Amino acid sequence: MLLVFQGFIWPHLAYLLARRVAVPYEVERRSLLVESAFGGVWVAAMQFNLLPTTLLISMLCLNSIAVGGPSLLRLSMASLGTAVLAFTVVLKSGFAPETTPMQVYACIPMLAVYPLAVGGAAYHLGAKLAAHKRAFRTFSRMDMMTGLLNQSAWRSVLDDEYELAKQNNVRSAVALINIDHFKSINDGYGHLTGDGVIKLLSDVLAEVISPSDTAGRIGGDEFGLILRGLEIEQTRATLTRLQYRLQQTFDERIELPAVSVSIGFAEFSIHDASVEDWLRAADLALYEAKRQGRNQIAAAYA
Repeated sequence: MLLVFQGFIWPHLAYLLARRVAVPYEVERRSLLVESAFGGVWVAAMQFNLLPTTLLISMLCLNSIAVGGPSLLRLSMASLGTAVLAFTVVLKSGFAPETTPMQVYACIPMLAVYPLAVGGAAYHLGAKLAAHKRAFRTFSRMDMMTGLLNQSAWRSVLDDEYELAKQNNVRSAVALINIDHFKSINDGYGHLTGDGVIKLLSDVLAEVISPSDTAGRIGGDEFGLILRGLEIEQTRATLTRLQYRLQQTFDERIELPAVSVSIGFAEFSIHDASVEDWLRAADLALYEAKRQGRNQIAAAYA
Protein backbone atom coordinates (compact mmCIF):
# COMPACT_ATOMS: atom_id res chain seq x y z
CA MET A 1 0.00 0.00 0.00
CA LEU A 2 2.78 2.40 0.92
CA LEU A 3 4.62 1.53 -2.30
CA VAL A 4 1.52 2.36 -4.36
CA PHE A 5 1.05 5.66 -2.53
CA GLN A 6 4.70 6.75 -2.88
CA GLY A 7 5.10 5.57 -6.47
CA PHE A 8 1.79 6.60 -8.04
CA ILE A 9 -0.01 9.10 -5.78
CA TRP A 10 2.60 11.11 -3.90
CA PRO A 11 4.42 12.53 -7.00
CA HIS A 12 1.15 13.98 -8.37
CA LEU A 13 0.12 15.26 -4.96
CA ALA A 14 3.48 17.00 -4.45
CA TYR A 15 3.24 18.54 -7.93
CA LEU A 16 -0.26 19.90 -7.25
CA LEU A 17 0.82 21.33 -3.89
CA ALA A 18 3.76 23.11 -5.53
CA ARG A 19 1.50 24.62 -8.20
CA ARG A 20 -0.89 26.08 -5.64
CA VAL A 21 1.65 28.50 -4.15
CA ALA A 22 3.44 31.56 -5.51
CA VAL A 23 6.89 30.28 -4.43
CA PRO A 24 6.97 26.50 -5.05
CA TYR A 25 10.56 26.18 -3.79
CA GLU A 26 9.50 25.92 -0.13
CA VAL A 27 6.88 23.27 -0.95
CA GLU A 28 9.50 21.31 -2.89
CA ARG A 29 11.85 21.44 0.10
CA ARG A 30 9.12 20.03 2.33
CA SER A 31 8.36 17.37 -0.27
CA LEU A 32 11.99 16.26 -0.18
CA LEU A 33 11.77 15.93 3.60
CA VAL A 34 8.69 13.73 3.16
CA GLU A 35 10.53 11.63 0.58
CA SER A 36 13.45 11.27 2.99
CA ALA A 37 11.00 9.95 5.58
CA PHE A 38 9.69 7.48 3.00
CA GLY A 39 13.30 6.44 2.44
CA GLY A 40 13.65 5.76 6.16
CA VAL A 41 10.59 3.53 6.03
CA TRP A 42 12.11 1.48 3.20
CA VAL A 43 15.46 1.20 4.96
CA ALA A 44 13.69 -0.31 7.96
CA ALA A 45 11.51 -2.51 5.75
CA MET A 46 14.61 -3.85 3.91
CA GLN A 47 16.19 -4.66 7.29
CA PHE A 48 19.20 -2.49 6.41
CA ASN A 49 20.16 -4.54 3.33
CA LEU A 50 23.53 -2.99 2.55
CA LEU A 51 23.48 -2.18 -1.18
CA PRO A 52 19.84 -1.08 -1.58
CA THR A 53 20.10 0.97 1.63
CA THR A 54 23.30 2.68 0.49
CA LEU A 55 21.83 3.36 -2.96
CA LEU A 56 18.61 4.78 -1.54
CA ILE A 57 20.35 7.06 0.95
CA SER A 58 22.79 8.24 -1.72
CA MET A 59 19.93 9.16 -4.05
CA LEU A 60 18.18 11.10 -1.28
CA CYS A 61 21.43 12.91 -0.43
CA LEU A 62 21.94 13.88 -4.08
CA ASN A 63 18.41 15.28 -4.27
CA SER A 64 18.79 17.28 -1.05
CA ILE A 65 22.19 18.76 -1.91
CA ALA A 66 21.07 19.65 -5.44
CA VAL A 67 17.98 21.49 -4.19
CA GLY A 68 18.99 22.99 -0.84
CA GLY A 69 22.66 22.37 -0.18
CA PRO A 70 24.07 21.25 3.19
CA SER A 71 21.24 22.75 5.25
CA LEU A 72 18.56 20.73 3.46
CA LEU A 73 20.81 17.66 3.54
CA ARG A 74 20.97 17.87 7.35
CA LEU A 75 17.18 18.19 7.61
CA SER A 76 16.63 15.32 5.17
CA MET A 77 19.00 13.01 7.05
CA ALA A 78 17.25 13.90 10.30
CA SER A 79 13.88 13.07 8.69
CA LEU A 80 15.26 9.79 7.33
CA GLY A 81 16.86 8.83 10.66
CA THR A 82 13.68 9.54 12.58
CA ALA A 83 11.65 7.40 10.16
CA VAL A 84 14.23 4.59 10.37
CA LEU A 85 14.04 4.51 14.16
CA ALA A 86 10.24 4.73 14.28
CA PHE A 87 9.53 2.08 11.65
CA THR A 88 12.22 -0.28 12.94
CA VAL A 89 10.13 -0.42 16.10
CA VAL A 90 6.77 -0.51 14.28
CA LEU A 91 7.83 -3.19 11.79
CA LYS A 92 10.01 -5.01 14.33
CA SER A 93 12.74 -5.07 11.70
CA GLY A 94 15.82 -7.11 12.21
CA PHE A 95 19.32 -6.47 10.86
CA ALA A 96 20.13 -8.33 7.62
CA PRO A 97 22.82 -6.40 5.74
CA GLU A 98 23.71 -9.22 3.33
CA THR A 99 22.94 -8.47 -0.33
CA THR A 100 22.16 -11.35 -2.66
CA PRO A 101 23.42 -11.45 -6.27
CA MET A 102 19.87 -10.94 -7.53
CA GLN A 103 19.56 -7.79 -5.41
CA VAL A 104 22.88 -6.53 -6.79
CA TYR A 105 21.62 -7.05 -10.36
CA ALA A 106 18.39 -5.23 -9.48
CA CYS A 107 20.35 -2.22 -8.17
CA ILE A 108 22.79 -1.91 -11.09
CA PRO A 109 20.41 -0.06 -13.48
CA MET A 110 19.68 2.56 -10.84
CA LEU A 111 23.38 2.88 -10.02
CA ALA A 112 24.05 3.65 -13.68
CA VAL A 113 21.01 5.72 -14.61
CA TYR A 114 20.39 7.93 -11.57
CA PRO A 115 23.78 9.74 -11.52
CA LEU A 116 23.37 10.39 -15.26
CA ALA A 117 19.91 11.83 -14.66
CA VAL A 118 21.12 14.10 -11.85
CA GLY A 119 24.16 15.14 -13.89
CA GLY A 120 21.98 15.93 -16.91
CA ALA A 121 19.59 18.01 -14.80
CA ALA A 122 22.52 19.87 -13.23
CA TYR A 123 24.03 20.53 -16.68
CA HIS A 124 20.78 21.96 -18.07
CA LEU A 125 20.27 24.08 -14.97
CA GLY A 126 23.84 25.37 -15.21
CA ALA A 127 23.37 26.20 -18.90
CA LYS A 128 20.15 28.06 -18.11
CA LEU A 129 21.81 30.02 -15.30
CA ALA A 130 24.74 30.89 -17.57
CA ALA A 131 22.32 32.17 -20.23
CA HIS A 132 20.49 34.27 -17.63
CA LYS A 133 23.81 35.61 -16.39
CA ARG A 134 24.83 36.62 -19.91
CA ALA A 135 21.46 38.28 -20.48
CA PHE A 136 21.69 40.12 -17.17
CA ARG A 137 25.20 41.29 -18.00
CA THR A 138 24.00 42.55 -21.38
CA PHE A 139 21.05 44.41 -19.87
CA SER A 140 23.19 45.84 -17.07
CA ARG A 141 25.49 47.39 -19.69
CA MET A 142 22.69 48.75 -21.85
CA ASP A 143 20.84 52.05 -21.80
CA MET A 144 17.22 50.91 -21.84
CA MET A 145 15.89 53.86 -23.82
CA THR A 146 18.36 53.75 -26.70
CA GLY A 147 19.83 50.25 -26.76
CA LEU A 148 23.32 51.77 -26.70
CA LEU A 149 25.88 51.17 -23.97
CA ASN A 150 25.17 53.02 -20.75
CA GLN A 151 27.65 55.41 -19.18
CA SER A 152 29.57 52.93 -17.05
CA ALA A 153 29.82 50.32 -19.82
CA TRP A 154 30.95 52.89 -22.40
CA ARG A 155 33.50 54.30 -19.99
CA SER A 156 34.88 50.79 -19.40
CA VAL A 157 35.36 50.38 -23.16
CA LEU A 158 37.06 53.78 -23.29
CA ASP A 159 39.46 52.75 -20.52
CA ASP A 160 40.40 49.65 -22.50
CA GLU A 161 40.78 51.67 -25.68
CA TYR A 162 43.13 54.11 -23.96
CA GLU A 163 45.39 51.29 -22.77
CA LEU A 164 45.35 49.71 -26.24
CA ALA A 165 46.23 52.98 -27.96
CA LYS A 166 48.94 53.74 -25.43
CA GLN A 167 50.62 50.33 -25.69
CA ASN A 168 50.26 49.70 -29.42
CA ASN A 169 50.22 53.25 -30.81
CA VAL A 170 46.98 52.65 -32.74
CA ARG A 171 44.84 55.49 -34.07
CA SER A 172 41.76 56.14 -31.99
CA ALA A 173 39.48 59.10 -31.31
CA VAL A 174 36.79 59.87 -28.78
CA ALA A 175 33.88 62.14 -29.67
CA LEU A 176 31.30 63.74 -27.39
CA ILE A 177 27.94 64.58 -28.95
CA ASN A 178 25.44 66.94 -27.35
CA ILE A 179 21.91 67.75 -28.54
CA ASP A 180 21.63 71.52 -29.00
CA HIS A 181 19.01 73.28 -26.85
CA PHE A 182 17.62 69.99 -25.58
CA LYS A 183 16.11 71.62 -22.49
CA SER A 184 14.06 73.89 -24.76
CA ILE A 185 12.78 70.83 -26.62
CA ASN A 186 11.67 69.23 -23.35
CA ASP A 187 10.10 72.45 -22.09
CA GLY A 188 8.40 73.33 -25.37
CA TYR A 189 7.29 69.95 -26.67
CA GLY A 190 7.25 67.73 -23.58
CA HIS A 191 9.42 64.92 -22.28
CA LEU A 192 7.88 62.29 -24.56
CA THR A 193 9.01 64.28 -27.57
CA GLY A 194 12.42 64.71 -25.95
CA ASP A 195 12.62 60.92 -25.52
CA GLY A 196 11.70 60.50 -29.18
CA VAL A 197 14.54 62.82 -30.18
CA ILE A 198 17.03 60.84 -28.10
CA LYS A 199 15.86 57.52 -29.57
CA LEU A 200 16.02 58.79 -33.13
CA LEU A 201 19.51 60.21 -32.61
CA SER A 202 20.58 56.84 -31.24
CA ASP A 203 19.20 55.08 -34.32
CA VAL A 204 21.07 57.42 -36.65
CA LEU A 205 24.24 57.03 -34.63
CA ALA A 206 24.06 53.23 -34.83
CA GLU A 207 23.41 53.51 -38.58
CA VAL A 208 26.34 55.81 -39.39
CA ILE A 209 29.19 54.34 -37.35
CA SER A 210 31.16 51.29 -38.41
CA PRO A 211 30.97 47.95 -36.55
CA SER A 212 34.40 48.62 -35.01
CA ASP A 213 33.21 51.86 -33.37
CA THR A 214 31.49 52.04 -29.98
CA ALA A 215 28.63 54.37 -29.11
CA GLY A 216 27.06 54.99 -25.72
CA ARG A 217 24.64 57.29 -23.98
CA ILE A 218 26.63 58.96 -21.23
CA GLY A 219 24.15 61.57 -20.02
CA GLY A 220 20.60 62.78 -20.54
CA ASP A 221 21.28 64.37 -23.93
CA GLU A 222 24.95 63.50 -24.35
CA PHE A 223 26.47 60.62 -26.25
CA GLY A 224 29.98 59.25 -26.46
CA LEU A 225 31.59 57.69 -29.51
CA ILE A 226 34.87 55.82 -29.86
CA LEU A 227 36.17 55.73 -33.43
CA ARG A 228 39.02 53.42 -34.37
CA GLY A 229 41.66 53.38 -37.10
CA LEU A 230 40.80 56.71 -38.74
CA GLU A 231 42.91 59.71 -39.70
CA ILE A 232 41.72 63.00 -38.26
CA GLU A 233 40.01 64.06 -41.50
CA GLN A 234 38.28 60.69 -41.77
CA THR A 235 37.03 61.12 -38.23
CA ARG A 236 35.69 64.58 -39.08
CA ALA A 237 34.06 63.20 -42.25
CA THR A 238 32.30 60.48 -40.24
CA LEU A 239 30.98 63.03 -37.75
CA THR A 240 29.92 65.37 -40.56
CA ARG A 241 28.04 62.48 -42.16
CA LEU A 242 26.35 61.91 -38.80
CA GLN A 243 25.20 65.53 -38.67
CA TYR A 244 23.93 65.39 -42.27
CA ARG A 245 22.09 62.10 -41.79
CA LEU A 246 20.57 63.40 -38.58
CA GLN A 247 19.26 66.49 -40.35
CA GLN A 248 17.79 64.33 -43.12
CA THR A 249 16.10 62.05 -40.63
CA PHE A 250 14.52 64.82 -38.61
CA ASP A 251 13.34 66.57 -41.80
CA GLU A 252 11.44 63.37 -42.61
CA ARG A 253 9.90 63.19 -39.13
CA ILE A 254 7.67 66.24 -39.24
CA GLU A 255 6.12 65.40 -35.87
CA LEU A 256 9.49 66.08 -34.21
CA PRO A 257 11.19 69.46 -33.87
CA ALA A 258 14.29 70.33 -35.89
CA VAL A 259 17.35 69.12 -34.03
CA SER A 260 21.06 69.74 -34.37
CA VAL A 261 24.06 68.46 -32.45
CA SER A 262 27.37 69.89 -31.37
CA ILE A 263 30.34 67.54 -31.50
CA GLY A 264 33.79 67.72 -29.97
CA PHE A 265 36.40 65.08 -30.62
CA ALA A 266 39.96 64.33 -29.64
CA GLU A 267 42.40 61.91 -31.19
CA PHE A 268 44.48 59.88 -28.80
CA SER A 269 47.75 61.62 -28.05
CA ILE A 270 50.86 60.30 -26.34
CA HIS A 271 50.65 63.47 -24.27
CA ASP A 272 47.42 62.25 -22.65
CA ALA A 273 48.70 61.12 -19.26
CA SER A 274 45.41 59.38 -18.46
CA VAL A 275 42.07 58.52 -20.00
CA GLU A 276 40.65 61.51 -18.10
CA ASP A 277 43.02 63.80 -20.02
CA TRP A 278 41.83 62.31 -23.30
CA LEU A 279 38.18 62.69 -22.34
CA ARG A 280 38.80 66.22 -21.06
CA ALA A 281 40.29 67.20 -24.41
CA ALA A 282 37.14 65.99 -26.18
CA ASP A 283 34.99 67.86 -23.66
CA LEU A 284 36.88 71.10 -24.28
CA ALA A 285 36.42 70.58 -28.02
CA LEU A 286 32.67 70.12 -27.43
CA TYR A 287 32.63 73.39 -25.51
CA GLU A 288 34.38 75.05 -28.44
CA ALA A 289 31.78 73.67 -30.87
CA LYS A 290 29.03 75.23 -28.74
CA ARG A 291 30.95 78.49 -28.48
CA GLN A 292 31.11 78.66 -32.26
CA GLY A 293 27.33 78.77 -32.43
CA ARG A 294 26.34 75.09 -32.00
CA ASN A 295 25.65 72.61 -34.79
CA GLN A 296 29.43 72.56 -35.21
CA ILE A 297 32.26 70.03 -35.06
CA ALA A 298 35.43 70.98 -33.22
CA ALA A 299 38.64 69.00 -32.81
CA ALA A 300 40.99 69.15 -29.83
CA TYR A 301 44.59 70.16 -30.47
CA ALA A 302 43.50 71.71 -33.80
